[in-house]
Amino acid sequence: MKGLLSVLLISYSIFSYSQEKISEIRFISFDYCYQLPIGNLSESFGNNSSLGMTYLQNKNGFLYGIDVNFMFGNQVKNDSIFKLIETQSGDLINSSGELDEILYYQRGLNTHFLLGKSYKLSENNSSKIYVYAGLGYLQHKIRIESNRTNLPQITENYMKGYDNFTNGISSKMCIKYLYFDRKTDVKLYLGTEFIYAYTKNKSPYNFGEMEYNSKEYKSDKLVGFNFGIIIPINRKNDEKFHYY
Repeated sequence: MKGLLSVLLISYSIFSYSQEKISEIRFISFDYCYQLPIGNLSESFGNNSSLGMTYLQNKNGFLYGIDVNFMFGNQVKNDSIFKLIETQSGDLINSSGELDEILYYQRGLNTHFLLGKSYKLSENNSSKIYVYAGLGYLQHKIRIESNRTNLPQITENYMKGYDNFTNGISSKMCIKYLYFDRKTDVKLYLGTEFIYAYTKNKSPYNFGEMEYNSKEYKSDKLVGFNFGIIIPINRKNDEKFHYY
């Protein structure tokens, strides 16, 4: 009897197994974000928008990926850029002696490598909460355009003394709610983000102020509210069996 029990126990241990479920989701999202500058950045620019793309891979709840975002706006607060060469009305005089209006825009870029975690709301609900952070790069500058003609005062060689081109290392934190509807196949997200960048003005000289730019780094901060459309690349749901 004891021998039979031993054989049964050995047989059970040989043919017993544990099941491990591995899930992997990859997707690309096309993103829009409305951003509010904080601190030093708010002294130069007002609120702005960004358009971008994010690639994320979710493997067993762990996230990693990359994003790229183009920042743009028309709220430039530095109205004294051309104070030494402009007329009282704020125009510049072109080579033909005509007045030309100057247009100011904010332009920028940020990109980050991302790591994080996903949290499923319930077993019957495919929607999830994504929490992740990233480290990367941020840049911004003033884009200057003439309304009608090309002005010799702001040609490419002189532009670097006016555009305040700034860049540096950036970090990002995001919280997103990803909505997946199995019936309608709608996939989108809503979220919020915070960007903190450590930047420096790369233009050596400021023509508008007739002085050298500071070589010190400053902190640029942005709070954003975003949404996007998700396009899944593939979805894998494997079951692996381990025998003992």
